[in-house]
Amino acid sequence: MEKGFPISPDRAIFLADAHLNQDDIHSRTFLALVDRATAEKVPLFLLGDMFDLWFGNPGLTFAFQKPIVEQLRKLRGEGLRIFYVEGNRDFYLMREHEGTTFDVVSPGDMQAAVGEKRVYLSHGDTVNRADFAYRFWKGISKSRFANEAVAHLPPSIVLPMADRIERNLKRSNRRHRGAFPERESREYAMRLFRKGVDFVILGHFHQERLNRFSREEATKVLAVLPSWKDQWRYFYLTADGAYGFRAFKPGEPLLPS
Repeated sequence: MEKGFPISPDRAIFLADAHLNQDDIHSRTFLALVDRATAEKVPLFLLGDMFDLWFGNPGLTFAFQKPIVEQLRKLRGEGLRIFYVEGNRDFYLMREHEGTTFDVVSPGDMQAAVGEKRVYLSHGDTVNRADFAYRFWKGISKSRFANEAVAHLPPSIVLPMADRIERNLKRSNRRHRGAFPERESREYAMRLFRKGVDFVILGHFHQERLNRFSREEATKVLAVLPSWKDQWRYFYLTADGAYGFRAFKPGEPLLPS
């Protein structure tokens, strides 16, 4: 266990951007992976946007989300260690879901250690500083004022309104997500590498990338997680230094032998 890191598993898997929006094969396969992680005692880190849109207020939970959340809580009660970093489609999750659905919920970033490797986790939505429209939207939508306003409106108003906003945001951000911000992500990772981080893991861009950098006789890694729905892929890291991307297949172990 790395000193100073309360989250210090000896192995872990990481996935992001499941964007579950109905009871379909993607939702069922996601739960199959979580069930496998519980059976194999592999901690799971989710780097945001598990649903297309997710409010922490229980009264604003879509019907299809409830059995998924209930299953996560059940499996956590059976011993699964599960951690969540909020994405741009997640709003005010900590109060309702930290200590119940997840061990830890972070509204921004999270740090962990796997063996001796220091890991920095972020959804990645603020890496591209050129996306001014989104940065403005995030500042407003994640504010305390917005949280209080949403909490006092009836679900019959909030959910349809939020669904329309989500669709408009998806269209407006397509241009920024289509071209991966190579320079910005490299600079983002380099700042963290200089602080002693070994792995920077991001979501948000829906593009699988694995970049290695040599620094002071050590290899540093920037991993960008793909969208779950593409090929059900995730990233793994073990205490002995093994890492990489892997596709989930029911019946097969999560980590390579």
